Parts: sequence; structure tokens; C-alpha cells
Amino acid sequence: MFKNWSIALRWMHFIAGLFISGYFFLLPADGYSDTVNNIYKFGVIGFVFWTGVIRWQLPRIRKWQRSRKAETA
Repeated sequence: MFKNWSIALRWMHFIAGLFISGYFFLLPADGYSDTVNNIYKFGVIGFVFWTGVIRWQLPRIRKWQRSRKAETA
């Protein structure tokens, strides 16, 4: 289905981000229940955070470590 995990993580991150946008766009006047708020707080936002770290920051950190190791060698 996907060529590699990078593409799959990008789409998972994007779709979860759309859920967050929908959460705020469809906000009722009296707010959501505590259960829904907790699911979004700990589930969806945490998922978006970690997929973003894995997808975009880890490759950058690894590249920085390789270049730093090459400079010292």
C-alpha cells in the first residue's frame, strides 16, 4: 500500500491533524464532555505530536549526529 513508513506516518499525522481541526470547528456552545476532551487531550494530540517527532525530527537528529561524527573523525 505505502512505499515506506515515511509516507504512512505523513498521512497518519495529516489525518489526525484533521481530527483536531474538526474538534475545534464543530465545537458546540456548551462544549464537549470530559470524556471527549480527555480522548483528544491524551489520544489525538499525543498521536499527532509523536508522529510529527518520528516523521520529521528523528531524521534531522540522525543527520546532525552523522555530520557531527564525521567532523570529529
